[in-house]
Parts: sequence; C-alpha cells; structure tokens
Amino acid sequence: MFFPGGNLLEYIYIILGALFLLGAFDDLFMDTVHWVKRLRPLKITADQWKILRRFPEKRLAIMIPAWQESSVLEAMVKTNLRRIRYRNYKWFIGVYPNDPETLRIAYDLRARFPEKVEVVVTDRPGPTSKAHCLNCIYRKITRSGFFPDFLAIHDAEDVIHPDAFTAVSASGKDFDFVQLPIFSLPVPVNDWVSGTYLDEFAEIHLREIPVRKVLGMPIPSAGVGTFFSRDILQEIERRHGYVFDEGNLTEDYEISLRISRLGGKQEFLLVEDEKGEVVATREYFPHEFKRSVRQKTRWTTGIALQTTAKWKAFGTMTRRAFSLKNVPLWYALFRDRKSLWSNPTLALAWGLFPVGLLNPSSLGPSAILLKINLGLFTIRLFQRARFCTRLYGWKHGIMSFPRVLLSNLINTMAGFKALFQYFSAPRKKTNREIVWDKTDHRFPDLGAA
Repeated sequence: MFFPGGNLLEYIYIILGALFLLGAFDDLFMDTVHWVKRLRPLKITADQWKILRRFPEKRLAIMIPAWQESSVLEAMVKTNLRRIRYRNYKWFIGVYPNDPETLRIAYDLRARFPEKVEVVVTDRPGPTSKAHCLNCIYRKITRSGFFPDFLAIHDAEDVIHPDAFTAVSASGKDFDFVQLPIFSLPVPVNDWVSGTYLDEFAEIHLREIPVRKVLGMPIPSAGVGTFFSRDILQEIERRHGYVFDEGNLTEDYEISLRISRLGGKQEFLLVEDEKGEVVATREYFPHEFKRSVRQKTRWTTGIALQTTAKWKAFGTMTRRAFSLKNVPLWYALFRDRKSLWSNPTLALAWGLFPVGLLNPSSLGPSAILLKINLGLFTIRLFQRARFCTRLYGWKHGIMSFPRVLLSNLINTMAGFKALFQYFSAPRKKTNREIVWDKTDHRFPDLGAA
C-alpha cells in the first residue's frame, strides 16, 4: 500500500503520538491544578479531634453487601467494632438465602452484637448484582425504624479508620454525598500486582479526586467509604423508581453521577488524623494477575460501557446537556472513559518503541512527538511515585516506575475483555445483563477483637 510522503509505520507513530499527547496534556492539566491549588489533606490536630468527638453524632446506617464472604465477614465486623471511635451507627449486612456459611456468620454476629448488627436476607438467591443486594438492604433500613442521617456502603473486607464516621458526621449536615479516600493496605515490595493498586489509588485519591472537587466536576463513588444522605436517596427513588441500578456493575459510580445531575451537594473528605495518617478506608486488592484483570474488567464495563449506554455520551438523556454549565461533567466523563483508548495506545506504543530505536528513520516527523511524549511520560512517572511514596515509603515509590508497565498491561486486557463481555452479553433495554462477578477478599490480622 502506498502512503504519500511516508510509510505505514510512520503514520502509525503519528497517530499513536497524537493520542498519547492528548492523554498526557490532560494529565498535565490535572497535575498543574493540583500544584497551583496546593491540594493537600487537611491536618486535624489532637485537640481538634477531641472537639469533633464531642459533637452530636449523626445516625449512620452501614450497608454491607455480602455474597460468599464467610472468610472475612466476621473478622471485618468484630475488628471495626473494636476500632471505630463512634457510637451512633449500625451495620446492615445483606446476605443471600443460598449462601449458608455467610448467613450463619451474619446471624451469629447479630446474636453477639444485637445493638449494632442487623441481617438482611435478599429476596432472590445469589449471585445477583451488588446493586440488587444494596436495594434489599435499603428497603430493610427504611422499614426498620432506624432512621439514619446517612447511609454508607462498605465491603466485607474494609478496614475503616477509627475516626472516619466522626469526620463524616462533623463535616456538615447539608451534604447529600460524602466520599472518603480508599487506599490499599500495605503489601510487600515484591507483590507486583497488588503494588499496582498502591500506585493507582494513591494517585487517584490524593490528586485526581481533590482536583475534580475544586473544578466542580462530579465526585465518583469509590464503592466503599461512600455516604449518602437519607433525603437524596429518597429523592432518587421518587424520581427513578429505584435507588441502585441493578443493570450496572458499577452501581456506586452510576448513582454518584445521578446525584450530581440532580444538583446534590457532593464532598470529598480528605483529612488527616493527629498522627498524620489520612482518614480513609483501606483494604487488600487482588494479588493475582487474572483476578486483577477480572476486577478491572467489571469496573470498565460499568463505568465506560453500561453507564454510557444508559446516559449517552454527554451524561444525560435530555437536550439540556448542551450547556456550558455541563463542561465539568463532560470533562469528568472524558476522563472516566479515557481508559478504553489510552491504555491500548500506551501498550501499542511500548510494543513499537524498540522498532523506532532500532530504525530511527522510520519515525519521520513523529520523532518530535516521541520526544515530547517521553518528557510528559517522565513527569507522569514521577508524579505517581511521589503520591505512592507519600503513603507507603520510598521503596514502593521506586517500584512504582516498573510497575506502571504491569498496570498498563492489566488495564489494557481489562478494557478488551470488557468490550467483548459487554457486546456478547444478552441485551435488556439499554444495558447488558451481567451478574455480580466478584473477586475473593482478604482481611488483615489486626489483633483480637
């Protein structure tokens, strides 16, 4: 095939370079806002925490959807009951009638802690979707006589900061949605797959979400450590006839966008305790390659495909989308869906990079793009290392450099798998029906409860 003024490889380099440059400038903009605004966790002193703990406590209902969580549920509830410095809350554990081991543990916890634990048995056997389990829990809460100010989502493997509930309760009564950071629990330096989560979540919750907050962009739910006001969930149910979207694998992300579209007041709570530790939810993430791909496939399917199918490209089903006030929403959606093309672009660039080194003449005009992109990519690497070092120390900070290759491979495979899974699944209305494909969970040994 003839390509005027160049060859096929040169044109491929130019296309890849342009796509990479778009993504790199996008990230550079976020870095610049973070630096100019000096976005850091708010330090709260020991004396200030004492004052906050004396504030009247808002009533919190903690929803825990649990499908096949018998290995971690008991340890999670008992450990967090011991650690949390807060009183006015209650666990609502959603379990399935065909999951006898988890059901037995949940009932035992309720018998041991009747003031703190309630069990909700779903109306259908599992696995359904996580959203279905959450809807069952929500209905039980509304009929239980326990009228919470906030309803929160947590998973059965979460380690909750002792002052997390205090921080949310004291943050202000006018918020409809409050998200706390989520980070990976520390892992050995040689745990490469789990290490990618250290890098990614440190960057997301120390840079990405704080910048979104100051730019007025929607704040996405992280799936755990998410608090909803009772009023906003009632309004969502009134308008849509349901609370959590049972046709979406990332029901947490979808509902956070709906809250934003309704004009709900969102908050990302980034604070430190008196020891300098970020008040956040921490958990172990998959440490095996296949499980990591499976988990990120679920995230990509829900965020980039199912939510887009329902709310269209501009995040709304109405013509009012074409308004300047929706620019922050559009930018958020662009970044949320960016992984579908940015990760394959980077993976392909890595594959072709050695060819360019061995045959520089094949680069042509794209050599300039290559130099610019290498410079921007270097900035990206150091930024990721900086945030990782902030939470986990310099050894993990250094390891974040080679781990970016593994992270890119996992995310690329997840993107392709999400596309295949989504378009090969049965169709129902605007969504593809895919059941809850959860990963196995671990819980750390934090001492006897």
